[in-house]
Amino acid sequence: MPFAAPVSPRVFKAIEKSDIHTLACCREDEIRPILPCLVRMSLIAPLDHSEECIAGRKVILRILSGIEVVNSLVALLSIDFPALEVDVKKEQQLRQKLGGGNQNESVLVQNLANGLALEFECSDPTRRLRLLLSEILLVMAQIREPRQDFYHKSSELFDNPCYLEEVSDVLCIALAELPALLPPAEVAEALLHVTNGPTLIARMVANQPDCFREVVTGLVMTGDKQDEDSPGGLLRLQAVRKLCQMNPSQALNVRALCVEQCRMPGLAVYLTLDAGKSGSGVAGSNVSVGSGVYKGEGGDVVSYVTGLLLSHNHQQRTWFAQFVKSGQRRKYEQQASALVALRTDLSERLRNLLLFNSNDTLPDSQVIHATALLRLYCALKSLANLKFSEDKEIGLLLQLVTCHPPPSAAGVRFVSTGLCMLIACPSLISSQENERKASEWIKWLVKEEAYFAGASGVSSSFGAMLLLMAIHFHVQQLSAIIELVSAALGMKVITRANNLSRIKYIFTHDVFTEQPGLAADAASHMAPPLLPPPPPTATCDLLSILDNRLHHLFLHVVSYQVTLHRQICASSTPLHPVMPQLIEVYVNSIILPASKGGLSDTFNEPISEEEIMAVFSQSIFTEKTTEISSIVASRSAAPFRSLSTRKSVLLERPLSTFSHSSGHIMPSPSIISSHSSSSDMNVPVASVMTSQLLLLYYLLLYEDMRLNNTHQLLANSRRVHSYSPHLFAQLPIRYLLSHAQREQRLYAGLFSPLVKLLVSHYPQLCLVEDWLYQSPSANSSLGILPPKVPLDPHSVTKAMEDAADKPGRLLVLLDCLMRMPPHQLWQLAAPITSSIKCLLQPGVPRKVLDTYRQIWMRLNSLFPRRLWAMTVEGLLPEDTQGRSRKILTEDDIILDPLYVLRCDDRVFRCAPLLQLVNYMLQVYLLSSRTFLSQQMQNTPVVSAPHSLIAGSSNTSPQALEEEREKLRGALVLTQESAAVQILLEACLMKDYEKVGSLSAGAGALILQEIRSIVCSYIHQAFLKDTTLAKLVHFQGYPGELIGLVVRGVPSMHIAIGLNWIPELLQLPDLDKQLFAVELTSHLALQNAMPSTLSISRLAINTLATLLSVLGEEERLLIMEASLPSLVGIGKAFPALIDDLVHLLVMYGQVATAQSALSAAPAPKSIAFLDSLDQEIKDAEEYKMDYEECPPPSPKTVYKKLVRKVPREDSLFARIIEAFKKLIMESTMTHNLY
Repeated sequence: MPFAAPVSPRVFKAIEKSDIHTLACCREDEIRPILPCLVRMSLIAPLDHSEECIAGRKVILRILSGIEVVNSLVALLSIDFPALEVDVKKEQQLRQKLGGGNQNESVLVQNLANGLALEFECSDPTRRLRLLLSEILLVMAQIREPRQDFYHKSSELFDNPCYLEEVSDVLCIALAELPALLPPAEVAEALLHVTNGPTLIARMVANQPDCFREVVTGLVMTGDKQDEDSPGGLLRLQAVRKLCQMNPSQALNVRALCVEQCRMPGLAVYLTLDAGKSGSGVAGSNVSVGSGVYKGEGGDVVSYVTGLLLSHNHQQRTWFAQFVKSGQRRKYEQQASALVALRTDLSERLRNLLLFNSNDTLPDSQVIHATALLRLYCALKSLANLKFSEDKEIGLLLQLVTCHPPPSAAGVRFVSTGLCMLIACPSLISSQENERKASEWIKWLVKEEAYFAGASGVSSSFGAMLLLMAIHFHVQQLSAIIELVSAALGMKVITRANNLSRIKYIFTHDVFTEQPGLAADAASHMAPPLLPPPPPTATCDLLSILDNRLHHLFLHVVSYQVTLHRQICASSTPLHPVMPQLIEVYVNSIILPASKGGLSDTFNEPISEEEIMAVFSQSIFTEKTTEISSIVASRSAAPFRSLSTRKSVLLERPLSTFSHSSGHIMPSPSIISSHSSSSDMNVPVASVMTSQLLLLYYLLLYEDMRLNNTHQLLANSRRVHSYSPHLFAQLPIRYLLSHAQREQRLYAGLFSPLVKLLVSHYPQLCLVEDWLYQSPSANSSLGILPPKVPLDPHSVTKAMEDAADKPGRLLVLLDCLMRMPPHQLWQLAAPITSSIKCLLQPGVPRKVLDTYRQIWMRLNSLFPRRLWAMTVEGLLPEDTQGRSRKILTEDDIILDPLYVLRCDDRVFRCAPLLQLVNYMLQVYLLSSRTFLSQQMQNTPVVSAPHSLIAGSSNTSPQALEEEREKLRGALVLTQESAAVQILLEACLMKDYEKVGSLSAGAGALILQEIRSIVCSYIHQAFLKDTTLAKLVHFQGYPGELIGLVVRGVPSMHIAIGLNWIPELLQLPDLDKQLFAVELTSHLALQNAMPSTLSISRLAINTLATLLSVLGEEERLLIMEASLPSLVGIGKAFPALIDDLVHLLVMYGQVATAQSALSAAPAPKSIAFLDSLDQEIKDAEEYKMDYEECPPPSPKTVYKKLVRKVPREDSLFARIIEAFKKLIMESTMTHNLY
């Protein structure tokens, strides 16, 4: 029986699932490869003694009973494998020592008299195993040595086909009995270097099906990037392919591994083709075509290869494209090539598609598959540079492209793809006959375009693409055609301009024989306003054509500043969706060059600030929306229904209305003169709100483009206009944004990019609370109450000055202000903000303060930046307001946001006004951060003569930019941490609040509300920047606020998550260490988590360590200060009771030792205390064990001299009290005992 019979998938599946009954039905030649496995199954005692298992063993024995080779396999399994294992280990150690160079020395084989093959044939089973293992271990040692070329081991044992059956049996038994010494993956790698290695690997895996994944993964992972470029790669491909043919259910998983690792592309292609032929592994592998089925050509070949070429992963795209390029270096007739197999399969698919065509008509059932196939060929040509074969591919492709599809959406897509393919693959029309076919097909498209547009039911037909191609071919804009084709196909098409000469001749001399008037039509569309979008029933994609014209015209030398300004002024709602794109193209033409060099390009001029302010000077509050009264009938009519009609009408337009210059469309002088008149400031505005929104978008986009291209502008020595900050300060940005948000349906395509730009340049105007805020309605009952007050600045100022004495009058006035429209209310913004300190007087009702805050928020919706500056100025304390001081401006506060907190101290006890201060602090910190970033973009580092940091040796621009960024971040963090520290200090109780009625009742409630507002601000600040939380705590703050911050700031859990408390404990400052211990105690009570438990244990260990290394005063200080914290830790984590008690015992021992070293006071000796008040406090709180009478009262302490008690003795009482609290609040509370 000849050797070479592969392992059938049926047998492998049966042995993998232990399906004995299926194996019993197989022929002897089918089960011959797996006989070693079956013999081992029959000889090894089973662990399962069920009847089914016994019956299965009987079936195995019946299968093996008639096979003669079984006896030799039984003999192989009867040798002493433990002794053989010892010798194999010695052989491996010898090979590691000697390497593969010395082939004569061996532990397994000694005294080899005859040749290896003859010795193997005449030896007993034990020596056969030793001979084979010696050869395999030698190969495994030799392949570890570095080599330039692929190493092939010549061996009589593997080269002779007559021994391969026995070699396979011996190999399988050796691997099964010595699994720890012979890993299957390493053995498979070694077998690749001997003759018939792929077949032996398949036999080995068939007898050990559980190692399939291990072997395949090892072979693929060690494969080459291009597997067909070397003999070793081809052998590896053959081996893995045999394994996948043996186990087809895992073929696609192996293919996915190849793609993931970007290795062995030929194997991936073969596996895809094999899966398609076998119809396994993919859904829908049998693709129906008409009434027939692709015979053996199902699968996902087209979609898989297309997905690789168009993958989002650049590495995978490059890997597969390189496979196609390297495959073309071989001859097309070469059989052992995956690329040849792929091209053959695709050619067969083309033939099968064309078999069902009659009269060049493509059936409806084939359109989608044909479109996918054409797109695949475009990808192969454009991305992998595949050269088509003239006799096998070009004819079939052109025949398919020039088919007549049905008038459906899929048919329109097929025609568009065919048009793009003629551009992307110009070799299809290299001959005159092919050129004639393509010309006739395009003429047919022109004739049938209207029918397709009406019958397909889609809003966009291929007519727009034909028109754009005709325009670009006539004006020599070939690069625009390539961009259009790339956008339509979804891939980057690379085609030389000189290769498009034939297709250009077809468009300009066969189809469109004269220059179409579409260019003049495109230029003439720039003067009148863009109309609202056409109705949905329009069949021509007018918007797409207009968009391409704009992109084509605005990149040329014609200045369109006046035209754009008039277009913006003439815009109305609903806004045409092309307007944002128009503005973007115009801004690009101002800043970016049209070509790569850009030195000789002519740039457009930006819109002047005077023109912009002329539009913004018109009130947006009194406008009445007006629409354009008359519309030109020819432009409002429905688009042309067919290309032939369009061409006949357009060609009637005189060609004198346009001229050519350098291949660019330019309006005639009459048109230019009509549009380039002097730009007056009295341009009529159709819709003030719409025009201002468009100008705002233009300004933000211009500044964004200018800042992002500052390096390029400096490199080209170009200076572009920069709009002044004063201009932006005059714009009602917040009000315009709110209007656009409410009326998004009227501003298609404008609101989203506008918000994106605002978030980048003015994040302070895009706060979440501003989006969610809704102004409450006025109190209707107060509006009819007397007295009626005049609404003028003097009345507002007078009413606010008398807020404490006559709050009712001010409340009525504020309610009237709530009823006013926002634009009228803004006229009173100055007196409202300048008299704000009057509301800080004692006795002002809370209702007045809340109403004032609501009015302030209404003003904040108009001109917020002006309002913020006026409010900060109004809140400054009296002692800083002198004649010599300059009034604060917005720029001053942006440079130093802490001006907001330099307000009157009474603000920190007025909750409504403190909310406004926190809001302004937040927005000015954001403004400062953005201002510093823009300053860095405005002044980039081009050359670096000197470093910013003294002593820095790296003076490269990149290093200096990094230094500047670090300094900017440090400045921002300093500002924000200083703001947090000031707000924390405001939470402390003042000295005058600690006495009298202010410490309880209303005073306590006010302080509680203030603390709540401050904690809310700190919570948001910590969430935005976790580094700020770390910095604030490393700076430290009063200990009495630790509990407040931990309980009132939910984001304090980041102290545990980011794990920076251990760093705080390692600081050499004792105060910071005690601060960290107290912080840990409060965090443990608030967030009892495993990580908090670890930090608490670390704090206890730190205290124990400090107790042993510090001096006398420091030891007493940490013991007194840490006792309350230890109680809190024990309350949160009863599991730490042992450590805490041990630490308290240490405290007691230290106090005892300290007391023993100090001199004891003599009986009835008198001494004065250092601090009488401290003694009073100690006398009230503690009573010593040796005192028989109670401590002296505060009334008599001044009359009597008290005995001074050593400090250590009072510490005893505190330690005992802490121990009692620890036990009561931890053990007893949790009922542990």
